Amino acid sequence: MSKDKLELRVLELLEEFEDKLESYPTVPLTGKILVDRDDLLNILKDINVMLPDEYQHVRWIKSQKNQIVEEANKVAEEILTNAQSEELRIFEMAKAKERELLTAADARMRELVNEHEIVRMAHKRAQEIVRDAEEKAEDIRVGSYEYAEEIMKKVEFNMEKVLGTIKENVEELEKYK
Repeated sequence: MSKDKLELRVLELLEEFEDKLESYPTVPLTGKILVDRDDLLNILKDINVMLPDEYQHVRWIKSQKNQIVEEANKVAEEILTNAQSEELRIFEMAKAKERELLTAADARMRELVNEHEIVRMAHKRAQEIVRDAEEKAEDIRVGSYEYAEEIMKKVEFNMEKVLGTIKENVEELEKYK
């Protein structure tokens, strides 16, 4: 069916719908009408069949919105789990490196214990190494939290985008009610 004929047929069906609404009897004192539900539903079904595929696709998306949101939530949970695992891995690596540095500092200090000046210098150097290790561990910990925050912001952005798309689709569908 050509586009012009399709549009003409839809207009005819809408006119038929309007005529039927005007022809139904009114309920006294209320201004409401009694309608033949099947008649009107048949006309609406005929119009729906003639709607372009894009409108049918929008209807399908609206019917699937819960599934889309559910899938987005699963993706968000997976990203969060991955970020938490990565944070834990980085934190464990920092602790291992700290232990390694402390062990190395302790061993070096024991080697220099024989002479007083050397012992004093070694103690000072050990403190610097411990402080550096603590700073590095803190930097790694802060970095892992920043990484997790960045991932969560990306998830939030993507979720907002998906929800925005869904809202737009719902609004688009509500225009055709």
